[in-house]
Amino acid sequence: MSSLVSVCITTFNRKELLPLTLKSILDQTYKNIEIIIVDDCSIDGTQFLVENEILKLDPRIKYIRHAENNGLAFARNTGIFNAKGKYFTFCDDDDLLMPNYIEEFMNVASIHDDNWCFCCSGKYKNFLGTYIETSFEYEGELKSFIKKGFTPPVSSQFYNLLSLKKINGYNQNVKSGVDHDLWIRLAISGFKIKYIAKQLSLPNPNTNQRRMTTNYEERLSGIKNSLQIWENDLIEMYGNKFFLEFSDAYLQRERLKFFNNYLQDFNLVMAFKIKKDISLFSCLRAILILLTKKTLKYIVPKIFISKKKILKIKPTLKIKNF
Repeated sequence: MSSLVSVCITTFNRKELLPLTLKSILDQTYKNIEIIIVDDCSIDGTQFLVENEILKLDPRIKYIRHAENNGLAFARNTGIFNAKGKYFTFCDDDDLLMPNYIEEFMNVASIHDDNWCFCCSGKYKNFLGTYIETSFEYEGELKSFIKKGFTPPVSSQFYNLLSLKKINGYNQNVKSGVDHDLWIRLAISGFKIKYIAKQLSLPNPNTNQRRMTTNYEERLSGIKNSLQIWENDLIEMYGNKFFLEFSDAYLQRERLKFFNNYLQDFNLVMAFKIKKDISLFSCLRAILILLTKKTLKYIVPKIFISKKKILKIKPTLKIKNF
């Protein structure tokens, strides 16, 4: 008999996205699954939707609602420690899984022992709103993998449930970078990773909500707190130089995300405030990309309309046969 796979959806105030995410899981070619929806105290009607509609769709769906909002790490741990499967994976409420997602992972996981975790390629939106794919081959120590500074989205990760329980799941003291923290602790514990060079998940195309908090100071404070937690372990594994470079790159990446978001929202006061903390090149590049995006958004529909008008014009010239 095939092994049970637990799929956890953590959600907060995204009832309009949840059904499509859920459908991508129900449509899996691998059928021996349980679906755990962890609601982190949503106030947008998610509870009513799940209890009155979603739970009636399939007996494999379970619903756990927090009495108060406890944050991402707490919500994911609720899924981990209530799961009954041998294997475990997450799907964010704004992501979609390809129909063969679990089947592809099971083909690999079933021939590896409990000391392995797995991830796959994915598609991510760039600043122009188009999808780009990340893909490369890797099989070996997780310690060497995370040195690249790349942590795949949670919907691209697949685990033996015991491996997550061995390290007690997510660190609930970490407010920013919970996936980095998890993988650092897995690496310290000697886990290995198999990277599957296939795109098996992608962001929900209907999402228009940003994942990150809109409070810049809160976000940066959370990251700095996380870096302090990781400092000794990262220095022990890779040395002080790596930690300094990793910290700088991490902070720069987050600052640039906020700078881009504020530019897109035309919040120039906050964008100017962040500008002093990022390079001039990054600022100019972000502004150029935004202008290009806005220009394309204006021009492309005009061109399309013009083409439609041209196509409607019937040819009036007749070619004579000589």
